[in-house]
Amino acid sequence: MVLYRKYRPQTLAEIIGQEHIKEPLLASLKTGKISHAYLFTGPRGTGKTSVARILAKAVNCQKTAHGKQTTTFGEPCNECASCVSITEGSHLDILEIDAASNRGIDEIRDLREKIKLAPAFGRYKVYIIDEAHMLTSEAFNALLKTLEEPPEHAIFILATTEPQKIPATIASRSTRFDFKIPTTLELLEKLTKITKEEGWQLSRESLEEIAKIAGGAFRDAEVLLEKVASYDSAATIEKTRQVLGKIEARVTTNLLRLIQEGKTREALLWLDAYVKEGGSIRVLAEAILEVLRKLLLIKAGAAEIIGSITEEELEILKNMEKSLSKVQILKINDLFNKAIVDLRDVTIAQLPIEIAIIEATLENPNNPVEIEEKSNDVTHNKINEPVIKDKVSVEEALEKNGEKEDQKKKIETEKIGEALPTPKKSTGQDSKILKNLQSGWGKFLKEIKPLNSSLEMFLRSAKPVDIDEDTLVLEFSYRFHKEKIEEKKYREVIEKALEKFTGSPLRLKGIVSPKAPEVKKEQVPKLTENVEEVDPAQIFGKLE
Repeated sequence: MVLYRKYRPQTLAEIIGQEHIKEPLLASLKTGKISHAYLFTGPRGTGKTSVARILAKAVNCQKTAHGKQTTTFGEPCNECASCVSITEGSHLDILEIDAASNRGIDEIRDLREKIKLAPAFGRYKVYIIDEAHMLTSEAFNALLKTLEEPPEHAIFILATTEPQKIPATIASRSTRFDFKIPTTLELLEKLTKITKEEGWQLSRESLEEIAKIAGGAFRDAEVLLEKVASYDSAATIEKTRQVLGKIEARVTTNLLRLIQEGKTREALLWLDAYVKEGGSIRVLAEAILEVLRKLLLIKAGAAEIIGSITEEELEILKNMEKSLSKVQILKINDLFNKAIVDLRDVTIAQLPIEIAIIEATLENPNNPVEIEEKSNDVTHNKINEPVIKDKVSVEEALEKNGEKEDQKKKIETEKIGEALPTPKKSTGQDSKILKNLQSGWGKFLKEIKPLNSSLEMFLRSAKPVDIDEDTLVLEFSYRFHKEKIEEKKYREVIEKALEKFTGSPLRLKGIVSPKAPEVKKEQVPKLTENVEEVDPAQIFGKLE
């Protein structure tokens, strides 16, 4: 049997942490005041299903004390026939439903019919609905009626990792408990207990490493522990990291040091060697972010909240911290955060990390590589300013070169015009799609508005001008609108809507019109024009 099933808590007292849940539940059991519906929320592996099963055992335990008017419950005995059958998963009155695979209205209707029947063996029928947020709207509506008027013998326990998706009508009729993410120390306590029970000899450092990698989930920690122990039940910290694919701080800081020194080539070669040796790009990016976090905490004087760390690792980080400023750490952190997000969509795994390395070393004074000037798009269409020496003003330099203000505007307009692609003549299907889009652009905007009203506003200033193969070119009046629709989250929405509207998959490309939209001005008569003179006294009256 796998560890997370073998060592699943069987009483509330065995639950590590979650005191804010154990105490109220135990108090309600002792008073006999049981709710007909519970809502257990929290991240995965925090004990929601375990507590649900313990609660089901407690209300059906055959050793429960019976009073004349009320029944008082307590911790389950785990010895009677009812408790044993629930632990084994064979109790007839305890039904666990996976809402991810039984999410339809038919399943809930079947539940409503069966729940009317009296319990076959125990005192209560308990329905544990796991991942309850996966139920459809129709299924929730069908469940609502049962929650409003439940049979006396029925208890519902809804467990979910996404409570915001539970309808308010359901949540308001349930007693809610929010499970907290366990701390590293609580995970370590559970792992230590399992290690002793199994007779393994893993070091405390190895268990701490597993607890940190588990990310606040008991189940994940137990799975990782089993993975390490199956390889070596007395694994050292080095072997544990090797099995789990964890990179040592020393290795990560080698790459960070190359970045800090502006050695672009050496850093890229280091990355290439790492990948060829079978290293994981995601693990590397996460390890770098973890080191950067620790560096920031040390820099801020809050090293005590880093958690468990070896003296060797702390010494390495302190030496690194002295050579990096807060601004540099934050910049590298942003670049690698972006790289992790980009990893989901790239075809070349190491490309986002390579880009992060190059951008992080571009502006380093130690980097001998000459940086090319940025394109007009990046500099917001500013013309290249002349190099000014000896503190000569820009105006004087322009005057000296004979570049007047009107000439400057002319050059700027010409540059923008050159940057715009010359529309190609579309033929066949492309031409037909373009004509349909141009004539039905208003209709397309109406379809976009319910999806995102901001997008509809941005696209209002655009017009389809060309289709080059599978790329639709939109001409915008404002650069801000162009840049907004090119953001990934907006672009994907528009491209999906375009495919639905045209029946063909289209990629999106934006350009800025060389002519800014004209601003209509009110016609005000000039003072020099012949205007009939009016005596002010006729308008304002005479002073008495």
